[in-house]
Amino acid sequence: MKPKILIIEDETKYAYILEKFFNANDFEVVLAFDGLNGLQEFRRFNPDIIVLDIMLPKMDGYEIAKRIRATSDVPIIMMSALSEESDILKGYNLHIDDYVTKPFRTPILIAKVKNLLERRQTLIDLSSNKDTKNELTIGGIKLLKDSMQCFINGEAVKLTKTEFKLLEYLMENVGKNCTREALYKSFWDGKDIDERIIDTYIKKIRKIVSTGSCEIVTAFGIGYRFEER
Repeated sequence: MKPKILIIEDETKYAYILEKFFNANDFEVVLAFDGLNGLQEFRRFNPDIIVLDIMLPKMDGYEIAKRIRATSDVPIIMMSALSEESDILKGYNLHIDDYVTKPFRTPILIAKVKNLLERRQTLIDLSSNKDTKNELTIGGIKLLKDSMQCFINGEAVKLTKTEFKLLEYLMENVGKNCTREALYKSFWDGKDIDERIIDTYIKKIRKIVSTGSCEIVTAFGIGYRFEER
């Protein structure tokens, strides 16, 4: 799918040049020639990135950036002939992502756009991977590791910290026999506690998971095994 770019620029000749270059670089391009139309196209087009001029009729680029930032973190590159430090800082104070002063080489702008999109996608991928690592789901049972929450068939279930970690251990080893020795060393090693405490916890957890489509099977003479029915 082509990345979508909204270019808000009132100098039509300049806007069409940018459109031509971005089309050649496999972008889907929409142009807007004043501030109000720019906001309308932003809401309609839902772009992946915006190239925004400052000096625009009907509404300037600063106000557009302010309104967009109230609802979206879409990358914004601001472009302008205004090169004073105060003008540039005003843009960054509105949380734009980059600022280019006119005149500039179009290939440089395209490189900046591609770089911002790549960085944004990297952040999205990292966030997605983090969510995946945080969540453990098997047969209607979902564990959120960071918050230590357990859901069975969508319903929240209260577990103590030890119950949660024990269930997490069993689920991470689904289909495998977990020996009593391994369970004891993982949760109670070094503590003066009767090993039969494992059976007490397993009994409670077994009752909880039985409401889902999973079960904790006793591996006689070995330990326990978490399985989907």
